Amino acid sequence: MPNLDCFCLGITNDGTTIVSGWSDGKIRAFLPESGKLKFVIKDAHTEAVTAIAVCNDMQHPWKMVSGGHDGRVRLWNVTSSHQSLVFSVKEHRAPVYAVKISPSNEQCVSASKDGSCIVWDLINGVRQVALLENTVFMSVLFHPDESQLLTCGTDRKITYWDVMNMNAIRIIDGSDSADVNSLHVNSDGRFFVSGGADKKVNLWNYDEGSKYYVGEGHSGVVSKVRISPDEQRIISVGTEGGIFIWKVPDPASFCQ
Repeated sequence: MPNLDCFCLGITNDGTTIVSGWSDGKIRAFLPESGKLKFVIKDAHTEAVTAIAVCNDMQHPWKMVSGGHDGRVRLWNVTSSHQSLVFSVKEHRAPVYAVKISPSNEQCVSASKDGSCIVWDLINGVRQVALLENTVFMSVLFHPDESQLLTCGTDRKITYWDVMNMNAIRIIDGSDSADVNSLHVNSDGRFFVSGGADKKVNLWNYDEGSKYYVGEGHSGVVSKVRISPDEQRIISVGTEGGIFIWKVPDPASFCQ
């Protein structure tokens, strides 16, 4: 898409659609194999679309959540021929940098530049609980059992939160010197990865909060990290334009 910036993307669980958020406020969906445009949601947000997530089940219609530079969080019903807005909420006072949907598809969490994280009830479209910290949250995710949240940001910390009351359970140093930009946890919650402005990719034991492995290779800031669906690889991308694929060590060496 010439003269536009893409800020976020997601892939449906069945692998048939890539959804993406753009600087012109539109959500665009593409076919993965051909790259052809599948549909466009015009005026999805009044400003840029900065975060997007797809529900884990693929009911018809399927659902996705978007976050915008305008601070709004929106839930959409989607088919190939029709896309409709289910609800729109605005409690963030700054751009939404991350949205994640719970494994049960009943909740989502949004993280904003204003230092707030909000858990939303996707069934009723209302806020359930929120927290406010003196940091810019760059990434947030649910533990697979949905009892905890994991956040990271400009304070260099990785924090575990109780979803019920948003109390901090554990705070660990995600980096000694730089922002932590991205997190991803494996399917059973035994380990997670992080990446940030120190140009490193780190592999952690979740329950211990211990760092076991560090990957060095990026010459720019690590902006995103993801664990592959088969959990054999970690993929990281950096601002230098590099895409790195790392082999996950034998979990027995860092998970009991």
